[in-house]
Amino acid sequence: MPADISGNTASTRAELSALVDTLERSRERLNALAQSRAMAIRDPNNADAGDDLLTAIYEAERGVNTALRLVLRASRQGR
Repeated sequence: MPADISGNTASTRAELSALVDTLERSRERLNALAQSRAMAIRDPNNADAGDDLLTAIYEAERGVNTALRLVLRASRQGR
């Protein structure tokens, strides 16, 4: 592999690794928010009580999980 491509590949992998770290931290933060929100709205008299904000947080967490899987896949390419 030519040096310029090799250097670019190393730089790209380093950036992808940084993105993985950021996405993992984001996932952890979203999870903590979801847990906190779930406890705040918990109604023992109504187990089916819904919450649009909690639902949106769960959707965001799923989106981050998907992004994390895709970035991890990208980081494994070209090895």
